[in-house]
Amino acid sequence: QAPVSVWDEEEDGATFTVTSRQYRPLDPLAPTPPPRSSRRLRAGTLEALVRHLLDARTSGADVTFTSALLATHRAFTSTPALLGLVADRLEALESHPTDELERTIGVAISVLSTWLASHPEDFGSEVKGQLDRLESFLLRTGYAAGEGVGGGSADLIRNLRSRVDPQAPDLPKPLALPGDPPADPTDVLVFLADHLAEQLTLLDAELFLNLVPSQCLGSLWGHRDRPGHSHLCPSVRATVTQFNKVAGAVVSSVLGATSTGEGPGEVTIRPLRPPQRARLLEKWIRVAEECRLLRNFSSVYAVVSALQSSPIHRLRAAWGEAARDSLRVFSSLCQIFSEEDNYSQSRELLLQEVKLQPSLEPNSKKAPRSGSRGGGVVPYLGTFLKDLVMLDAASKDELENGYINFDKRRKEFAVLSELRRLQNECRGYDLRPDPDIQRWLQGLRPLTEAQSHRVSCEVEPPGTSDPPAPRVLRPTLVISQWTEVLGSVGGPTPLVSWDRPSVGGDEVPEAPAPLLTRLAQHMKWPSVSSLDSALESTPSLHSPADPSHLSPPASSPRPSRGHRRSASCGSPLSGGAEGASRGTGCGGGGPGPGASDCRIIRVQMELGEDGSVYKSILVTSQDKAPSVISRVLKKNNRDSAVASEYELVQLLPGERELTIPPSANVFYAMDGASHDFLLRQRRRPSLATLGLTSSPSASGTPPSEGGGGSFPRIKATGRKIARALF
Repeated sequence: QAPVSVWDEEEDGATFTVTSRQYRPLDPLAPTPPPRSSRRLRAGTLEALVRHLLDARTSGADVTFTSALLATHRAFTSTPALLGLVADRLEALESHPTDELERTIGVAISVLSTWLASHPEDFGSEVKGQLDRLESFLLRTGYAAGEGVGGGSADLIRNLRSRVDPQAPDLPKPLALPGDPPADPTDVLVFLADHLAEQLTLLDAELFLNLVPSQCLGSLWGHRDRPGHSHLCPSVRATVTQFNKVAGAVVSSVLGATSTGEGPGEVTIRPLRPPQRARLLEKWIRVAEECRLLRNFSSVYAVVSALQSSPIHRLRAAWGEAARDSLRVFSSLCQIFSEEDNYSQSRELLLQEVKLQPSLEPNSKKAPRSGSRGGGVVPYLGTFLKDLVMLDAASKDELENGYINFDKRRKEFAVLSELRRLQNECRGYDLRPDPDIQRWLQGLRPLTEAQSHRVSCEVEPPGTSDPPAPRVLRPTLVISQWTEVLGSVGGPTPLVSWDRPSVGGDEVPEAPAPLLTRLAQHMKWPSVSSLDSALESTPSLHSPADPSHLSPPASSPRPSRGHRRSASCGSPLSGGAEGASRGTGCGGGGPGPGASDCRIIRVQMELGEDGSVYKSILVTSQDKAPSVISRVLKKNNRDSAVASEYELVQLLPGERELTIPPSANVFYAMDGASHDFLLRQRRRPSLATLGLTSSPSASGTPPSEGGGGSFPRIKATGRKIARALF
């Protein structure tokens, strides 16, 4: 390894970074060769940048300078000004030796040819005056006639003059022509998901190919909202408009609403039931999945962001009716575009997709696609715009001495080069337009933000979409395989209603009164702490004549959750009204009597020095703690065989924690006040602690009756109830 020395040099209004490497010969007796040095322009005046651009030594020593200057010059100067300085430099060399003039003219023609090929949009009517100067110089020196190294200059000038003002990319067509009826947003159910995804990809690919990368520079796009800048970045604005159009179509279709004006009340709403809205949610999730298979990340994120928006996300009744498979797909798509680590997952996935041929997802059940759709890629442009805006804000345009900070332009050029590379990949699509879908997309009239919020609140008023308020819980006893007891109460499968607490002996049925009175003392309230202590806290049987024990005691805690707690197989003794009010599907709220039988929770796993990461897990009413822990470990690429070494902890408000017992049902054990969990390794108790807890004399409770809400503990409670009854 050769020693490296780096220093800065000042020369004619420019600062160069010089890197010197001293190589040593393998033969110790051989003479030491001179060091190899390279110079790289770091900063300079605009005139110094033009001199370096036309220097014949630049192409070999500073290979990225020319491309970076041509791609980013609009951030600190204009195209006419830069061409004028090139003409000034050539005219200043007329009195120099012929060989130097020929070399400079050859470099200038090469630069102009590269410029025209890479950035034809720079040559519009505003540069005609500078082209006249260049043509006049070449005619005056004889190079325009095909002499010397400038033999191709005449064709170059002719090509430059043939350039007209670049046509701005076509903006998306009007959503609906005046007089035409607006399209019904719910007609999305008519189209096949893969066909709709292909049409969205066709529109996105066309806009991305027409994108001018230099218009994404932070100094241009970041200032687009300033007065007088509305004409800047037309190709970027067209892409953003298409993105917003797709997101608006998702919101309008799920809400079943069409805008008829700009006012909040100028909306036509189509009445839909929650199951119908759930079908629309599932449809858009399938469209996003198809766009993901087509590698159209722009439309994927448009659909995902619309489904995550407040007007749609708050529709709990609709989400509760959606299929679990669709929710799992939606969860995985949300993880792709997670904002954690500056969209690191979507960046890595995009890099992998560019390197590999189109392929199916590992767990996808779809058949392989035919090659008719091609293998292009459309990235989400917002990631690159954010990078360029952050680069522009983080680095100064000029140094303290007034020199242009060209190191900043090199970093921006690296991002623009990636966009150019993706544009080449985007040409691989082979899609055909579908007039019906295109007409539907053009006829949509999306809602404004105020209209979307108003319609969403009309569909589900705030009181119904918010988590249910805490209410008095009804005690539940689970009895299994006691058919003879149930038969004695009044039938093979009797139901005892707990909707009304008993206040007098007249309200208690005469036949089951003794049995219900004996059962009341063993009832458990659905809270974690009372499960283990309610039985032991009852010293003796209460009098059968006292029916007040059939209702919850006034001092008993009232948890914020309303689910029944089940242990082993069997049917709870509950009212018919409760069974009828139980919902189906999956939702995001806390568990309650009217809630669904699955929940999406966020589990944070501590990864040691690597920090921590959140994963979304779908928990159903059948999931025990070990299975949930195993799924979290698999999502974090850990061995699920070590699940027994971890514990699941719910993070409650007020910096409180609730440890889920190893064999508990997570769905019923969790507190509805929070959906945030933590997965951590079990704390190994010390020897002293083990000695205290394992000795019967050290604790008033035998080891088998101690603290946890585990399955053996529930079995022991059941046996005590059986002995008390029979």
